[in-house]
Amino acid sequence: MATTNEPLVTSAREGTGLATVYRALDDLVDLYALDTAAVVVDVPGFGRQVLNAGRRPLRDDAHGLHDAEPGLYLQPPLDDPVLDRLMQALGSLALRHDLARPGGARA
Repeated sequence: MATTNEPLVTSAREGTGLATVYRALDDLVDLYALDTAAVVVDVPGFGRQVLNAGRRPLRDDAHGLHDAEPGLYLQPPLDDPVLDRLMQALGSLALRHDLARPGGARA
């Protein structure tokens, strides 16, 4: 990960909400040397969404994230309830932000 969070801040300023979430997930993978990171959110107008680091699709969904409760899912696990809540909030806000943009871009 870069020594500053500049790429994440730039994404938040100039990109879409979803791009910011994906960037944050990628940063978590790099920062904590994780195998994977995903956040599950349930947002009215979108339903349950799974956002996976690297924007990788969940083809076989080996971790059962399509049916998982909202939360942050890391491999290997990292017990940080504040990070979990922040990533859920970021994911929810990102989807709402993108829905409100002209054209209502959807994930």
